[in-house]
Order: sequence, then structure tokens, then C-alpha cells
Amino acid sequence: MKVRLHVLDTGTRVRIRQPRSGERGIWLVRGRVVGSGLTDPAYDLNHERTGRPRVLRRSRLRLVRATAPTREVTR
Repeated sequence: MKVRLHVLDTGTRVRIRQPRSGERGIWLVRGRVVGSGLTDPAYDLNHERTGRPRVLRRSRLRLVRATAPTREVTR
């Protein structure tokens, strides 16, 4: 079975879908969390203005601006 996955590179700017308290604004991707799975990977994020860290799943993220074209990985 092939799974199509949009990989977010380090430095990509994202917003959070349906933000909760303290989750508004633009976030920078620091990297992917190891062992988070293929179907809905988790990413380390830092808030662009405050530097607050968060770990969120890809399904909650909305791409704002990529540093380079996002890659698609088929596994």
C-alpha cells in the first residue's frame, strides 16, 4: 500500500487549524518527531514571535510558506 505524504522541511512556516488558546499565529517547523508514524506524522514547532515550542500532528497544520518546494514521499 502506498501512502502519499507531504514532508515539511525545517524552516517552513505553518498555521494551526482550529487553534486553541496559545496556538494562534505563525509557527516555524524545527523538524519531524522520530517514530511519529507515516499516516499523520508529528512535527516540532516554534512560535515565530515568542519562540514557544509545541509538537503537533500534520493534520492540524496549514502551510503558509515553504522554504523550498515541499516534497512528496511515497512509501
